[in-house]
Amino acid sequence: MEEYLHVFGRTGDSAVIIDSQQTIVYWNASAEKVLGYPAREAVGKQCWELFHGRTEIGERVCQPNCQIINKINRGETIGHFNLVVKDYQDDDVVINISTLNISQGDENPHPVLVQLSHEVDTGILGNGKLKIHLLGTTAVTTPKGIQVQGELWHRIKVRALLAFLALQQDRPVSRDILVELLWPELDYNAALRNLNTTIYNLRKSLEPELKRVANSAYILYEGGSYFLNGDVDYWLDIDIFEEYIKQARFSTTIRTAIKTYEKAIALYRGEYLADLQTTAVWSAAEHIRLQELYLTSLEELGTQYEAIQEDTHAKEIYLKALSVDCARESTVQKLMKLALRQGDFAIARSHCNRLINCLQKELDITPSPVTQALCKQAKCL
Repeated sequence: MEEYLHVFGRTGDSAVIIDSQQTIVYWNASAEKVLGYPAREAVGKQCWELFHGRTEIGERVCQPNCQIINKINRGETIGHFNLVVKDYQDDDVVINISTLNISQGDENPHPVLVQLSHEVDTGILGNGKLKIHLLGTTAVTTPKGIQVQGELWHRIKVRALLAFLALQQDRPVSRDILVELLWPELDYNAALRNLNTTIYNLRKSLEPELKRVANSAYILYEGGSYFLNGDVDYWLDIDIFEEYIKQARFSTTIRTAIKTYEKAIALYRGEYLADLQTTAVWSAAEHIRLQELYLTSLEELGTQYEAIQEDTHAKEIYLKALSVDCARESTVQKLMKLALRQGDFAIARSHCNRLINCLQKELDITPSPVTQALCKQAKCL
């Protein structure tokens, strides 16, 4: 058993071990994060009493002598499946669960089960929709889960056109605006030919099997304007990123806020339109706005971790913010306060020195009075 515990303690999946009486005997850190129950409260409880699991259509699964136990007893293999369970705040969480029988030998005929699971994103994360990513390198995934690739997609004007149309939220954009935006150096007729070709290439990239590109489900043309079809469900990462942050800020519990902030942060794959910064579609103002929102959310997440005394996680989050902007004083102040509270003056001084160097190199300025006071506490200034 110790060998199993070592492995399950390091997995990113939630790992729960259940004995033959359906009592939870092990609960790893990932399970704590996904479901909110600390191990001390989960271990010792009956699995069915804690999970209240049911199928996505409402059929009860978790109960004494459940189907999983019975199938394991009959020697049957159980494939992975989705299960709707209750978390610590009594909210529904959808997990995809796999069950392993780790009983050993004939002397132990009753099953000891490991249930490995990960949270399934439903609804807001766009399963079954055209998914458009503009945070980081421009990327699109079809409703079938296939990432758009190919020679046509790798043409920068094709991706720029898709990004611009997506940012208009299905509002029509005239051909004149598009040709001026993407080919300002060409005369109108040459630019219009390029636009027609690029529209064709974009439609074929999104729908390779399309026989007549004019029948595209996604890119529509009407009255001299092109637009992304609002009648077809599509998902834009920027919208969901901002929605998650809004939800996190209005969460009623720290655990819920942490989970929601982490979902938002996971969507930030890199700088806004990272591969389109040489095009007119890219906006410096929007890049700055989204990066600031990301960095502020990291600070807010770190503060939530500090509130539940998970200082190690808080430090990791603050350092993640500094990897993007080493001159961010508000983040360094949080790291220094954390180090000083722990009595680690050497670490506090190292944060102070790195900030001073970064501010001098990047901005040619000195730290603010608040930072200087912290540096003096750390005996750095």
